[in-house]
Amino acid sequence: MDTDKQIENVFHQMNKRALHEQCTHEIIQTKDHTLFPFLYGKYALMITDAEPENDIHIVFESFIRLNQYPIVAVANWKSTAYGQTLLDRYQNNYLIKMLDPQIQLRTLNMLRTNCFIFIDAYRQPDETYSIVEAMYMQLPIVAYDSDYNRKITNNGAFYFKTMIDLLIILQTLHPMKVYANGALMKKTFNSQLEKLHPMHSTPQIAEP
Repeated sequence: MDTDKQIENVFHQMNKRALHEQCTHEIIQTKDHTLFPFLYGKYALMITDAEPENDIHIVFESFIRLNQYPIVAVANWKSTAYGQTLLDRYQNNYLIKMLDPQIQLRTLNMLRTNCFIFIDAYRQPDETYSIVEAMYMQLPIVAYDSDYNRKITNNGAFYFKTMIDLLIILQTLHPMKVYANGALMKKTFNSQLEKLHPMHSTPQIAEP
């Protein structure tokens, strides 16, 4: 299946999944600060699969070298040998927060709502649609430089292939640049969906 067809299929699925219920904006509550002390400052968020092809260790090492703010990574760490290796190596690093994918949906949405940037390390199309959900939630996106990621974000995200690429991006991000990218990602999401469902899709999933 070519990339254009894959993206078309993804947005057809998005229209069916009632994103206005799945991806809600959640404010930080006192109990959240207790569980996640890093919420007092900025942080990056990544939702991924702990597979070697995603080179998650490159992302982790970039944040360790940057040494400015943590990355919160949600993945199936104990389901693969690669994931377990990452867990053993990084779980005690104060810049790496590794969470299990079975966290509550409200907690996940709270983390998405308040993150500084969203990292997408998938090299192949993401069957969980996390990058599309991030676009819908107006998150600034730093994505692996693949043909799929470029097309689905209409070349509007920040892209990396190596640790050096990612470090350069992270070092040059500032709040206004990040905010503008989030707005662009939401606009891109609406435009992509409108291509497939011009009469009803965007109002159907519009945020309340």
